[in-house]
Amino acid sequence: MAEPVDPRVALANERTLLSWIRLALALVGAGTTIGTVADIQPVWLHLLVAVVPVVLGLVAALLGYTRWQRVDDAVRAGVTLPADRELRLVAVAVASIAVIAGAACVVGIFSR
Repeated sequence: MAEPVDPRVALANERTLLSWIRLALALVGAGTTIGTVADIQPVWLHLLVAVVPVVLGLVAALLGYTRWQRVDDAVRAGVTLPADRELRLVAVAVASIAVIAGAACVVGIFSR
């Protein structure tokens, strides 16, 4: 019979999932705001800057859930925690958004 999971571990894993969900909501909110408020030219750049964060928000929510499930399964089975490869993906994605948004700002400034 497996030992019960320490509530502190389970709650820490849950807080991590909620952090992923906050990230997802922030990305979706940013993309939605840029899509409706900003006036970026050319239109393809506006679309890119608006849609990419929304899609990444969806990806972050799914990655967070799958990470939570893998860690929960590992803790319950008493095995070593799985590698945290999702963080690298999120870091690269957020850096990409920053580059695209910066390019949109430069294009917007010099097109006036």
